Amino acid sequence: MPNIDHGGQPSGGLDGEALSEIRAFEFALRDGPREADDSAAPGQADQLERDLADIERAAAALRRAQPALEAWSSPRADDRAPVATRKPRPVWLLIGLLWFSTALVTVGAVAAIARLAG
Repeated sequence: MPNIDHGGQPSGGLDGEALSEIRAFEFALRDGPREADDSAAPGQADQLERDLADIERAAAALRRAQPALEAWSSPRADDRAPVATRKPRPVWLLIGLLWFSTALVTVGAVAAIARLAG
């Protein structure tokens, strides 16, 4: 994985524990992927478990450090406010308007043809 520095610390109020976990995770990423050989097949499962645990720790640190990043999650019960929804227009009104405009255009076309022909 390339070593990319995005410039400084993340914004927001990071506590010391979250910041140290983020730095430890970045340090682990800088080590890069380790070469796996065929003799290390039993150890691959352990490595996978360690990697998943690292990901979970990093995700927990990010959740604590930047809770606003989870805007897609469902709001807490105390954040919910009643939302006023607009009542949709009835479909029959739109259909009636379409028929009325079609009839008006047809009557106009017939009147224009009658006037030109007669």
